[in-house]
Amino acid sequence: ADGSAKQVLKTDGSGNLDCVTSSGLYSQWSVVTADGTTASNGDQIICNHASTAFTVTLPSSPSTGDTVTFKNVGAASITIGRNSEKINSATADGTLLEGGAVQLVYVDSTIGWTTL
Repeated sequence: ADGSAKQVLKTDGSGNLDCVTSSGLYSQWSVVTADGTTASNGDQIICNHASTAFTVTLPSSPSTGDTVTFKNVGAASITIGRNSEKINSATADGTLLEGGAVQLVYVDSTIGWTTL
């Protein structure tokens, strides 16, 4: 059988193959143009607005290794809402200026999200 949509082929190292739903894969890029988006683990988000700043919120209750990627292609600045977790050990939201990009990876409750 060839599996279902969004499944991958897995081997147990002994020649046995199986189709499984994989975790840890990135999502397809999405375009966000206004407030109201809360990211999920693996999201890749293009922020695009010519004049109005808006906020995109990081996932709540993240797990170690969760990741979200942002790129701002609009002229307005973007606030990355921390959703009660720290960003680079600070209790402040992030700002993504025009042309900026960042990948955030969740480390732990002390560091929170770290920028790459």
